[in-house]
Amino acid sequence: MKTYTISEIAQVFDGPHATPKRQDSGHYFLNISSLSRGRLDLDLSDHVSDEDFAKWTRRVTPLAGDLLFSYETRLGEAALMPEGVTACLGRRMGLLRPNRNLVDPRFLLYFYLAPPFQKLIEQNTIHGATVNRIPLNSMGSWSVRLPPLPEQQAIAEVLGALDNKIAANTALALAADGVIRTEYEKFEMTDVRVGQVANSPRVSVSPSKVAADELYVGLEHVGRRHMWLTDGGTAGEVSSAKSAFAAEDVLFGKLRPYFHKVVLAPRAGICSTDILVVRPSDHGMASVLLAALTSDAVIEQVVAASEGTRMPRTSWKDLSTATIRWPRPDQAAGTAARLDSISRAVIAAVEENRTLAATRDALLPQLMSGKLRVRDADAMAAAAGATTLTGVDDER
Repeated sequence: MKTYTISEIAQVFDGPHATPKRQDSGHYFLNISSLSRGRLDLDLSDHVSDEDFAKWTRRVTPLAGDLLFSYETRLGEAALMPEGVTACLGRRMGLLRPNRNLVDPRFLLYFYLAPPFQKLIEQNTIHGATVNRIPLNSMGSWSVRLPPLPEQQAIAEVLGALDNKIAANTALALAADGVIRTEYEKFEMTDVRVGQVANSPRVSVSPSKVAADELYVGLEHVGRRHMWLTDGGTAGEVSSAKSAFAAEDVLFGKLRPYFHKVVLAPRAGICSTDILVVRPSDHGMASVLLAALTSDAVIEQVVAASEGTRMPRTSWKDLSTATIRWPRPDQAAGTAARLDSISRAVIAAVEENRTLAATRDALLPQLMSGKLRVRDADAMAAAAGATTLTGVDDER
């Protein structure tokens, strides 16, 4: 291990201290909300015009392999800039451009997310009246200890294999969205009201009354226009009253419904009260109900009926009266069977991601501290289902 300062291993940049006019298409404008557990979620990023993009990249243009991080609020969050994306930094976003002669970009990401560096952030955080922040003007002087570059690359390879498998499963889930919608449109349907084929159980529960590791779903865990829950928290992370849901309930975001946040619950848990729990009257029709409630037609109806202008909110009353396409009785079983087969495969992949993420999170601090050899970590990653290194040096 060798000691460096941050400025020796990377250049430190920040974005403009303002916000441009946002639009629905164009160059990406990277928000702090785009940072999600070590990954950059571009679905949560806005867009800017060519003119604003030129202004917002005068200081720096993010390049593939740069480490993006939040220096105000959400401290400790980070992600790597991917290939093939044109973007500018948003407000409160910082960037570390690694010196690749001294540090591997992927290793730098894991190093940033590991407990020792997170503690270093805490020690240097400036606590303000409204927000906490990382002092970028002194960040370059922070002292860090890194292993040799080959060791960094080996560690990044093991942890990256787990993340790559997670990404592959997530891509499968996203692809399944289109398949479900296509299959749903194939069948002959009749028009019904949502309330005729589903209900909304309202079971309030205190997080303290359930297991601390029980699944918790907030709006922040639900992707836009995604049918599957690829993220989530735990009951131990929240304190106020929540709503209970069962496996294969449909979770429908009430707040700003035009965000199209509608997913199938992979298992039982609790969720924010800003989410409607929708349960099919016939449990075997869960996948059909999911396809119906995620359709653009339903979202348009709900948005039109929502209350509020700045923060529109829908309700079960509005959703229950929305018109959806529903299989005729003679086609219901076949329609459900086809969509269920797709749903089961995706839910299995998403649940595997939880095991992969848990393995990655367990290995991360041990590898960074040197308490675990790369070869042993490689075997653990392979056991979790990730394609890993071959021929790793026995001494590592």
